[in-house]
Amino acid sequence: MHNINTYIGRQSAWHNLGTVTGNYMSWAEILQHGGLDFEVVKNQLEYNGMPVAAWGIFRNDNGAFLGAVGEQYTPIQHQRGFEMIDALVRSKDGAHYETAGVLGEGEKVWGLADLKLAVTVGDDVQNGYLLFSTSHDGSMSHQYKTCLTRVVCQNTLNVALGEKTRSVFRIKHTRNNGDKIADAHTALAGISADVSSMEQKLNFLAARKVTKEAMVSVLDRLFPAKKDDDGKPVDSTRRDNILTAILHNYESNDRNAFPEQRGTAYNLLNAITEHTDHERSTRGNGRAESALFGSGDALKSKAFEVLLETAAGLPERPTITRMPVYSDIRPFAGGLLDSVLAGMSA
Repeated sequence: MHNINTYIGRQSAWHNLGTVTGNYMSWAEILQHGGLDFEVVKNQLEYNGMPVAAWGIFRNDNGAFLGAVGEQYTPIQHQRGFEMIDALVRSKDGAHYETAGVLGEGEKVWGLADLKLAVTVGDDVQNGYLLFSTSHDGSMSHQYKTCLTRVVCQNTLNVALGEKTRSVFRIKHTRNNGDKIADAHTALAGISADVSSMEQKLNFLAARKVTKEAMVSVLDRLFPAKKDDDGKPVDSTRRDNILTAILHNYESNDRNAFPEQRGTAYNLLNAITEHTDHERSTRGNGRAESALFGSGDALKSKAFEVLLETAAGLPERPTITRMPVYSDIRPFAGGLLDSVLAGMSA
């Protein structure tokens, strides 16, 4: 199940949810067709007709209650985020939005703007985007995040594109948020340099061959095995299924769309990202929401950090890399990695 109230996008995403336009959109078009044409208000809550020390956020169009907040909470309308992106991107007619949407009753709102900044890893191209998101229920700050989407499979990699933005630029819903929004404009103006830095990191991963030891180490760090009271590993069908899916993606290498990536740390990063965005089950959370804002986003960022750290000690990718075929991968408890690693060199 997903938690998307409305979705509008240039292309379909997350199993054909919402409205597909076929074109980039302006903020005016999103307002007209995307279900984002509402503002929120903060009202003190009452009990038996008497005010209490609690406040709520409500939609001004249909009166929907979005969440309880504290006295110091100051709403930031999502329109302000879109206006800032318009000022940053400055494309013709403002038509630069790839997607936008509303989660729940309006608790979260997001927009994804195409920055027209491409990251190239060999022949593989990833488009640079600026993701704006905010909540109206007190669960999330008003924030901006740079992310990449691979053209070949629409996998989204939400990671830090530089120390300046550090994955997310957050603005709390407080009375002094005006100054912070001005700071965000200054910080995000350096996105081009951040994208260049990311390109260098991804090309570094693409130049490093994954060894047996590295594969085991990376997957163990990202998906640690459960242990019993004596410290011995416990068989886990769920973990085996996750590793099976990732290793399948790794062997497939996006159906070998880019043969030069086969067997590299970049190949493994894409395998994990593909599983997270399109295959991973979520608990009480929609896959799209998780991939953009939740545990899926955190997993992809951690995978990127772990692989960068690991790749520093990996050999350079040879011209030809021998990899196991998927028929060699037999998903049985406790032996999944052994069957895969048998086809890999040390």
